[in-house]
Amino acid sequence: MTYPFLAWLRIGFLSFLLSWASHAVTAQTTSALMFRTLTAAQGLSENSVYSILQDKRGFLWLGTQDGLSRYDGVEFRVFRNDPQRAASLSSNFILSLAEDQQGHVWVGTGGGGLCRYNPVTGRFRTFEYAPDLSTGLADNFVRVVFCDRNGQIWAGTEGGLHRFAPTTNNFRRFTHPDTPLENLRRNSVRTIAQSTTGTLWVGTGEGRVSALNTSTGQLEPDARWQAASAITALQPDQKGGLWVGTETDGLWYLPATGRPQAVGRRPGEMGEAIRALFLDRQQVVWAGTNKGLVRHEPATGSFQVYQYRVGSASTLPDNVVLSVFQDRSGLLWAGTEGGISSFEARPSTFATYPGLDGPVWAVCEDAAGRTWVGTESKGLRCYDPATGQQRQFRHDPNDPGSLSEDFVRAVCVDRRGRLWVGTQSQGLDCLEPGATRFVHYRHDPAVKGSLSEDYVRTVYEDPQGSLWVGTEGGLNRYEPGQQQFTVFRNIPHDSTSLSNNFVRVVLQDRAGMVWVGTGGGGLCQYNPKTGRFRAFRSDDHDPRSLSSNFVRSILEDRAGQLWIGTEGGGLCRLDDRTRGTFTTFREPQGLPNDVVYGVLEDATAHLWLSTNKGLARFTPASRQFFTFDTRDGLPFDEFNAGGYHHGQRGQLYFGGVNGLVRFTPATVRTNTTPPPVVLTGFRKFNQLVDLDTSITVRRSIELAPSDYFFSLEFAALNFRQPEKNRYAYMLENFDPDWVQAGSKREATYTNLDPGIYTFRVRATNNDGIWNPRGTALTIIVQPPWYGTWWFRILISWVVFGLLFLGYRLRVRQLLALERVRHNIARDLHDDMGSTLSSISILSQIARTHQHHHRTEQATVLLDQIGDSSRRMLDAMDDIVWTINPAHDSMEDVVARMRGFASDVLEARGIDFTFRADPSVAGLRLDMRARREFFLLFKEAINNLAKYAQCRQAAIRLTYEHHRLLLSVQDDGVGFDADAPAQGGGNGLTNMRNRATAMSGTLTIRTAPGQGTDLQLSVPLK
Repeated sequence: MTYPFLAWLRIGFLSFLLSWASHAVTAQTTSALMFRTLTAAQGLSENSVYSILQDKRGFLWLGTQDGLSRYDGVEFRVFRNDPQRAASLSSNFILSLAEDQQGHVWVGTGGGGLCRYNPVTGRFRTFEYAPDLSTGLADNFVRVVFCDRNGQIWAGTEGGLHRFAPTTNNFRRFTHPDTPLENLRRNSVRTIAQSTTGTLWVGTGEGRVSALNTSTGQLEPDARWQAASAITALQPDQKGGLWVGTETDGLWYLPATGRPQAVGRRPGEMGEAIRALFLDRQQVVWAGTNKGLVRHEPATGSFQVYQYRVGSASTLPDNVVLSVFQDRSGLLWAGTEGGISSFEARPSTFATYPGLDGPVWAVCEDAAGRTWVGTESKGLRCYDPATGQQRQFRHDPNDPGSLSEDFVRAVCVDRRGRLWVGTQSQGLDCLEPGATRFVHYRHDPAVKGSLSEDYVRTVYEDPQGSLWVGTEGGLNRYEPGQQQFTVFRNIPHDSTSLSNNFVRVVLQDRAGMVWVGTGGGGLCQYNPKTGRFRAFRSDDHDPRSLSSNFVRSILEDRAGQLWIGTEGGGLCRLDDRTRGTFTTFREPQGLPNDVVYGVLEDATAHLWLSTNKGLARFTPASRQFFTFDTRDGLPFDEFNAGGYHHGQRGQLYFGGVNGLVRFTPATVRTNTTPPPVVLTGFRKFNQLVDLDTSITVRRSIELAPSDYFFSLEFAALNFRQPEKNRYAYMLENFDPDWVQAGSKREATYTNLDPGIYTFRVRATNNDGIWNPRGTALTIIVQPPWYGTWWFRILISWVVFGLLFLGYRLRVRQLLALERVRHNIARDLHDDMGSTLSSISILSQIARTHQHHHRTEQATVLLDQIGDSSRRMLDAMDDIVWTINPAHDSMEDVVARMRGFASDVLEARGIDFTFRADPSVAGLRLDMRARREFFLLFKEAINNLAKYAQCRQAAIRLTYEHHRLLLSVQDDGVGFDADAPAQGGGNGLTNMRNRATAMSGTLTIRTAPGQGTDLQLSVPLK
């Protein structure tokens, strides 16, 4: 029998109220679907999500009333219509999404036609209605777009069904056959689906469910279906049937053969408005309605309704559900008018107990399977799963047989069925089987064998039936059949006594050794045969010692390995009991927190640890941690010491700051799917760069020398608690190893040397499963112009040319020096040689005259020898002065010229003036020019003194227009320049030769009786 859909909603709501009301008297654990919602506040373009799609790369696409959003798990990228930008989205009202085999995303819009997004270029192409084009869309209101198994794209509009032809970029339209009674919504295609047999089905605004007849090219209504209201959703199942959602007639099922079946309502009654349908991998139907999200299991016919609840962040954000989708990891998504929510298909495996909204410090099970819970302020509670009832035991000051205190720190049921309760400060209580009154054990200094202290922290029964009670004042052992305690305390200076009186946990191993965890004294091993204790303490200088002296829990696993949970030191494994060596696992190894309150082992040899940051599942064989916290369905993250227990049926219990968590380890699901890793953004100087090819699909990128600061953004496309995703990246040829980035999704580099680099990034999902391959991008950093190959070749040629030029200059300099040496040698040979020869001849003649006593003739010859010697000395002095580099400046030249003129002219009684302009002082002459210049001047002065017969002479040096000018004038007798030289010498010829050697110009103006004017012009650089 079926019932109205609305009735199901009312029944579900009523059941919820009844369940809530009975929490005070029933022991049913609570669990529900947890919704994680994203809205415009987190970057969604708009909160009304009409369509959902996951593309080939793993991005989630969300179509809203105000734009298209792409979600990478952390951030949204929004696409909107921009009239100023070519190839933008045609309309912001997104109704439907689909992806083709090439990876293009097709977008059906409300009024903007059909858009195709190219992920490579990041550009949209729009297909719109054209009145004069029969191969275009019938109108621009595209309600649905669909990609079939063959990769063909179909679009539904108010004017029919359209198939896209990629070769021509045109559409072929399919409609119903014409009938006399036409309906405006007859060809209005609202939804498209393809059955397992390959048949294409459409739902219309008229209320028809029609199949495409490929032979006739028309839409043919299913004769079994009677039109009632518009079809809003179609969802095929594995049996070849269709789930049909309607606008006002609720949910229907249309089998492959047989009559349609109304689901969830009586015939003739109004149904709910179905906005979306989805069949998940477990063949569960999810229906989005105007009154919440409905979960329907066809196998059992059951319904569950999930609605928005005020003040609860883990429910749907709005009751109008517009779309439902399941991503590749199995996570379900519900698009509503209040945002989009993700959720697991099944409720959380972590169940809580009703009525426990405060701290829980102790828990255990008895033989009947009842759960005993010790709380901080609500006494002791007993939950009976068989009857669903609970009992509560509180302290009553007027009842001596009541619980001695409401703060319970330890509970234990012994083999005789007695319940032992350790309290915060009022000792130990015992409840006999079937009794309702407690027996109290208190500390009494006057009574031998009483409890050592009333502050009880743990109660444990060993395999022999002895009861061990740990207090803040020592360890107590209570033997069966005796009514007194044996007390063990710390004895100062006795290393074989208990190391510390603050006892937190006790455990006896298979060898019979009793292990005692203390608060400050480390771990103690008690040998019952010798009665001696051995302490294992923390040593900062020994990394293999116990990590902390504050021990919270002890476990011996099925392999006999001892595990110790510490406060602040993580989890320790005792490796060698003789030497006392431990292996420690802490936060760097994957533990969520270094405070380990409880350690339990499940049936598959996994260890479960309670911490201040959730529960951790540890696999000793692989040393891998999985962390579970409130994001995984835990009601809280912080747990308490002592509140842990392994149930008889494999269930684990952990008490925390706000209640008790119970779960079966085998049902706890982990995400074992490595996440796809993609690049999502490229920035230069913190500015996002719009590339011609999307950075997500790009394989290489070139950077100019000026792009010395850039960043790469990336994402792991895992949507299960994406805030838990972790990243590592490396730039090959730059980073020496992987950079562990944690949850940071960006890598920044500056001032890279020119070259080729490869950027690699990999990531984990929320449960720490790595995608080792990740993604990669080749980065080519171009060198500056002065670092290019052509510039280096050019520079090499320039350097070669400079070296060759230097070589040529050096050779020229050596040749010039050689010429100077040659000239000097020639002068020495010509002048000195001839002079010395004449001196030798004259000296022999003079000796002959002297031997013959011809004194006058000898005197004349000696005078000639003296004159020749003086001339030779003057010539030598000129040569030495010329080759001395210290005389290169014109100041030295001018000074020598003035001195020579003074010596020669004053000796002849000639009055002269010597003027040198200041501009001449800064000039420099090389050795050859200096020699030629001075000798020419010297020749001119000698000629003037010998032949001019003048009374006055004027010498002047000037520098004009890059030329050195020498002027020598006299008022002597002059001479005929064309006549033979006086004395038959070569004075004028030598001067002209010297002027030519300096590339200069020599001009002599003279005439008999008119004096002489000599002008020398020498070019200087």
